[in-house]
Amino acid sequence: MKTLKVYKLLRKKKTHPGKLFPLFIGSDKPTPLGQWLTAEFLPKKGFAHRPGWHVGPLPIADHLLRKDGTLAADRVWAECEILAEVDYQGHANASPTKDMRNRVPLCGYYRFPRPKHQGGEWLIAGNLKINKVLSHADVAAVLGR
Repeated sequence: MKTLKVYKLLRKKKTHPGKLFPLFIGSDKPTPLGQWLTAEFLPKKGFAHRPGWHVGPLPIADHLLRKDGTLAADRVWAECEILAEVDYQGHANASPTKDMRNRVPLCGYYRFPRPKHQGGEWLIAGNLKINKVLSHADVAAVLGR
């Protein structure tokens, strides 16, 4: 099985100790560690219809930091894997919006360009496994700081 190491910002909830949740889309569905999860198409008003797990090649999402440059206390970075068996880049590039609006990229992913403060690019994948939650020191080490 071909996989790729990636990073995802998730939320902790005081009402569900020990569980992690997506920030925006599907934010009421726990995302357990150590299990392969398949993305669902969950349209949400105010968000582009871009189904899949949105992750980054590095733990960077400056646009989601508080005004003082820190993460909100309920947010944590996780080291994850995505399945990389199928290359969907051609499908995404053929779209006027450079993404896949109505299809989950099952067993694969594509790269979606974003501004530098949003990580430079997102990888949008159909399958995700959360391997571990990272400490602030872990994130700094990944970023070489």
